Amino acid sequence: MLFGTECLCQHSVPLDLAPRCNPYGGPMDGYSISQAAERTGFTPSALRFYERAGLVRPGRTPAGYRRYTEEDVGALRFIARGKRLGLALDQVAELVPLFRGQRCAPVQDRLRALVDRKIGEAQGRVGELYGLTSELRRAAGSLHEHTPDGPCDDACGCTGEAVAVGPPIVCTLSEEERRGRGAEWRAALAAATAREETPAGVRLRFQRSVAVGALADLAAAENDCCRWAAFTITIGHDDVTMEVTGAAAAREAIVRMYRPPG
Repeated sequence: MLFGTECLCQHSVPLDLAPRCNPYGGPMDGYSISQAAERTGFTPSALRFYERAGLVRPGRTPAGYRRYTEEDVGALRFIARGKRLGLALDQVAELVPLFRGQRCAPVQDRLRALVDRKIGEAQGRVGELYGLTSELRRAAGSLHEHTPDGPCDDACGCTGEAVAVGPPIVCTLSEEERRGRGAEWRAALAAATAREETPAGVRLRFQRSVAVGALADLAAAENDCCRWAAFTITIGHDDVTMEVTGAAAAREAIVRMYRPPG
């Protein structure tokens, strides 16, 4: 006995709670933060971040614990989708109210516009990487052309662009291979919308929808057999450009070879 009341510590008393009942006060509706994290793939800290950013506003129990509704979980899954697509936080924040509006069309229209923009940005990065690849190939070629018997000099390619006249203007392909390669270039250059000569060679412009990957593969293959020509592809907002450049001695050959047929 303790203060006239039997102590329950010595007895096994089953705890029988009603379904969805919170012994600390009030009924339990929705999901806890750990349950919401499990259902959305986010960590609890990420859920708190999105709450501070105003993207979700979970309710609270009388004891102050967060409770996420099915609608909150759906919005968080939508946020996860936007994150996987590379959307910025402000872009996702713009979309969430549309998503909660229960009509797909506005969400789909705005999401499509943002995704199209992301496609352009991704293709721009691809173009930059292709350009870097061309530059690396050019550097690799120059590092095998001249090795001085002593310290590095201006022509060895170690300290900067080699200033020698450049590799010999020859092609390592066989006659049959050259015919096939020529046909590939004629087909590719037929799609050019503009061409201009530059101090180091030519600049060709193509429509934005051109197959950049195929064009870059062709340029890389050409650089493998014709080290005297370098190719740089740039993807812009309105078009795709390809610059073919070389040493001064190679410019005439570049201007003659890389022109649309006809």
